[in-house]
Amino acid sequence: MRAATPQLPRRLAKLGLACLLAGGGLAKGEIQFDVFMGFAGKARQGEWFPVTFEIFNDGPTFDGQIELRPRFGDNPVHRHNVELATNTRKRFTIPVFCNGNTRWSAKLQNGRKTVAKHDELLLNSTDPGTVLVGALSGQQAGGPVLPKTRFKREWDNDRYAPRVAHLQQDTFPDDPIALSGLHSLYLNSARAINLRPEQAAALSTWVLGGGHLMLAIDQPGDVTGTPWLASLVRGQFGPVQNTAAGQALGRWIADADYTNIGSADANFATGQLAAAGVRLANGTSLFKPDDRPIAAEAIRGLGQVSVLGFNPEREPFKSWTNRAWFWVRLAKVPADWFETEAPLHPYGRLHIDGVYGAMLDSRQVSKLPIVWLLLLLAAYLVIIGPVDRIWLKRINKQMLTWLTFPAYVAIFSLLIYFIGYKLRAGQLELNELHIVDVLPGQQELLRGRSYASIYSPVNDDYRLGGSFERGGIRSEYGGASRGNVGDSLRMQHNTRKLEAVARVPIWTSRLLCSEWITPADGGFSAVLTKNDVDVYELAVDNQLDKAITGAVLVADGKITELELQSPPGSTHTLRIQTAASPYAEGELGSISRGGRFQQAVNTRNRAFGDTEGGRIDPVLMNIITCSFPTLLRTGKNQPLPFVADFSGSGGLDLSPHVERGGTVLLLLAEDHAPIPSTGLFETQLGQARTLYRIPLELTEPEQNLPKRELN
Repeated sequence: MRAATPQLPRRLAKLGLACLLAGGGLAKGEIQFDVFMGFAGKARQGEWFPVTFEIFNDGPTFDGQIELRPRFGDNPVHRHNVELATNTRKRFTIPVFCNGNTRWSAKLQNGRKTVAKHDELLLNSTDPGTVLVGALSGQQAGGPVLPKTRFKREWDNDRYAPRVAHLQQDTFPDDPIALSGLHSLYLNSARAINLRPEQAAALSTWVLGGGHLMLAIDQPGDVTGTPWLASLVRGQFGPVQNTAAGQALGRWIADADYTNIGSADANFATGQLAAAGVRLANGTSLFKPDDRPIAAEAIRGLGQVSVLGFNPEREPFKSWTNRAWFWVRLAKVPADWFETEAPLHPYGRLHIDGVYGAMLDSRQVSKLPIVWLLLLLAAYLVIIGPVDRIWLKRINKQMLTWLTFPAYVAIFSLLIYFIGYKLRAGQLELNELHIVDVLPGQQELLRGRSYASIYSPVNDDYRLGGSFERGGIRSEYGGASRGNVGDSLRMQHNTRKLEAVARVPIWTSRLLCSEWITPADGGFSAVLTKNDVDVYELAVDNQLDKAITGAVLVADGKITELELQSPPGSTHTLRIQTAASPYAEGELGSISRGGRFQQAVNTRNRAFGDTEGGRIDPVLMNIITCSFPTLLRTGKNQPLPFVADFSGSGGLDLSPHVERGGTVLLLLAEDHAPIPSTGLFETQLGQARTLYRIPLELTEPEQNLPKRELN
């Protein structure tokens, strides 16, 4: 016993060391799983928003799967596979469509085991009409500020007030589709030079696809020394010099006729701005203190860049009493938001998805007219009531009503099923309409929205997807009051690949939308020359495999339908006079198809009624009109409010581009798709159409003059 005593402390020490090593191993195997929702926690209903995941694996390698879903309900569900090697950190973004859900949950799984999870992810989901300005500032407290709204009810101020989302560089989205939920974006050049290549590419694509970038120059070399930014801005910059702020910026704001702008700021007027001269290709200057342009803006693709030659996060601009109104005008936020006592509630406002659904839904489906439904109901009530009572009384068998009543119910149920079968039964059908923006740049990109309407003869799940650089799939959106339309939708995100499974009920059509970005592979080229005030010359080279069956030029705020029938491989040159077009008598704001579209969407959403009333022919002008949803009016001579009767998503609306003087060519190709079908299933019935939207730059006479140096 005495000989064994010295062994006891040694054994205890070994046991303690083993426990310590085991504890260290457990600590080392911890997983860091962070989820960043929206734009600093904010998003707009009916728009895409980013969800950024950051994962650090300090343990063994494993193949993980992330699952994101609403906290309540089961639609939609997003999944993403990720390989997590030991001691690696992964950060990536997926686009998610905001349908009004404010609480989400996310979990990371290793096989069937949940490694980490978040059950209460909050998203500040605002009204679709709300303005959301993103800001990637040089300083934490810098960047845009907006005036306070004057709505009487505090709840309205919280829900409808335009707001700024201050973003962080590390979690800035690397997906242009996710960025489409922003009204505009402020970027300080000191931050721009440190963006990762994926983030820079996403930002550039977003601008060319319709976004508005407000760039503040900290140093001109930030732009000229950053290739992607220089290619996007295409500007000349003079040396940084102190410029008297004077009254130039104040006059620029006053020109917008804001009613609540404050009095002049004497301290700012006498201050000195350290600013560089700015001149943009095909751009216009905004204001010129000391006759030197220090701010300019220009159209880029379908979007716009506004460049400030000074840093607004520094004095004296930072303390300017009217700087909030400066940002309102630069970001093109309608002043009505800040000058009314109650927001314009968009009750009954519809989403343009419903119009596309009315074009694409299967014509195999017919509805039972309301009159026939009422007649069936009346016949049922008469038979189970007076008829049943009279004839049973005549045969003196009143007790048989226990048998006749269930028999009537069974007979009428079979009759209604038979009528529904005759009206709705058909074959599996897939109809597609692709709305494709051809984005300019060193490498042309296609930014597409593929609407797919699936008619199903049975209750079944259908696979959709494709191989895209970036992409997302969503259900039809019915507006703020209806949210997503349709049953469950499960999405699987992979690198350069997107898959989804959608449930389609029997004898119905379900509309889904796939949004994607992919490099352009040929197609066609177009050159537009302006010869006079309203006279253009257009050269179109069709390199598609199908004929171009319709074309429209939108220029000078007017819609001009072209007589263009271009077979594959052909080249055509047209002389266009916009004033001679039947659609050019007024500006785009005179579009009045909204009433017809509204009626069709409302009729389509009813289970019974007029079948033809819920359909819209997919002809050229109907398809093109849907590219301007905020200009659609539901009544003649209705004034344009700052909240429209229709809304669109993901940069679909071309109205801002045309209103700022942009030119776009729209070409329709029948029986043609720019990508393989988004439906990954076999069907014998269906058709595909593609509308290409091509932003065109005009060569202005002054561009041929020698370039002037900026002093």
